[in-house]
Amino acid sequence: MLLHIILSLLTLALGTLQGSTSRAINNIAKPNCPTHYGNVTVPYPFGIGKDTGCSLDDSFYVTCDTSNEYPNLFLHSTGIEIYNFSESEFRIGAGIANRCYNQDGTIEENYGWWLQLNTFTYSQKNTLTVLGCDDYSLIRGTKGRSFSIGCLGVCGEVEDVPDDGQCSGPGCCKTSIPKGLDFYNISLSTFRNHTDVWSFNRCGYAFLGEEGSFKFRGASDLSPGGDVWARIKSTVHVVLSLLNAKKTVPAMR
Repeated sequence: MLLHIILSLLTLALGTLQGSTSRAINNIAKPNCPTHYGNVTVPYPFGIGKDTGCSLDDSFYVTCDTSNEYPNLFLHSTGIEIYNFSESEFRIGAGIANRCYNQDGTIEENYGWWLQLNTFTYSQKNTLTVLGCDDYSLIRGTKGRSFSIGCLGVCGEVEDVPDDGQCSGPGCCKTSIPKGLDFYNISLSTFRNHTDVWSFNRCGYAFLGEEGSFKFRGASDLSPGGDVWARIKSTVHVVLSLLNAKKTVPAMR
């Protein structure tokens, strides 16, 4: 009798688990809507294609690019690539602000970066990172009111730059962002236009990205001809949150 009761309870538990899993899979997208593109699962309220009825509204539709060897997924018509979705958040590619200098201190390259996504907010899982020995950056944005946060990377000699992977000030610094940020603008500035450090550091970089996704490699990340730009673009993602969205959003399953 006891064995019969135990078997009955196990059967009931198993049936409940299977039912829950089935419902989660069925609810991952609206009926008759695709659930995947490449290796990326696309959950409702997002949906593939404009005017397909698969997304909550035009803020949540995504587009597919099949022109490359590997398929890419973009947030509606912005050209912003989406890498993955998870519960209540998703990840997009990082944008980089940078300045590079000639030996006499004149500017060779100068790119700022800003991004506003009206529906979503930037997660506090992101940090502002600044790379360079003669650089400081301000990130300005709005979270109901305007704010500014700064980060400073300074070093006089290449030997000052730590080689233990720590982003702690000399050559690399990082700082947190406030909750509810919905717009940001990164500007990069310098003290002496890299004239004192030009022999080993000609460029400064600043970017927003998920904490821990960028691994600082010391002086090699500051040297001319390094791969730091490509590594940031390929490994650093920005986390966007639906928890503080400007409209009511159904939970992603």
